[in-house]
Amino acid sequence: MNRAEAIRAALATCLRQLDGVQVSEYLLGNPTAPGFEIDIDPEGVNWDQAMGRGLDEWWFLVRGFVAQATDVGAQKKRDEWIGTVKALIEADRTLGGACQACRVVKTVPRSFGTATATNTTYTGAEWRVKVMATL
Repeated sequence: MNRAEAIRAALATCLRQLDGVQVSEYLLGNPTAPGFEIDIDPEGVNWDQAMGRGLDEWWFLVRGFVAQATDVGAQKKRDEWIGTVKALIEADRTLGGACQACRVVKTVPRSFGTATATNTTYTGAEWRVKVMATL
């Protein structure tokens, strides 16, 4: 398993502590709400943050989404997740040994487009996670 796979798996393990949600270590082509998906953040990887290839800075994006069947109910679920997801990820800052340290640095509420196949509109949030790890 490469470093990115190990980090994705560790983040997914954290999220699976939430009841009744689908969790994918990768972007979902056909998501089922409520759920979470994980991707490498557009910030990417900043290599060589310590001498001798000692540490790299990885950025991951965790996206949580819920079907916006009702205006208030979907937003309440999203609001509940905002602090909970941060706490779950940071409970073990080494992500079970997958990295040296991690920290959720930002959470942004989002509205997502409509899934064509199901005609479902989603609301949710994105968490930016900074992960310090060796290659």
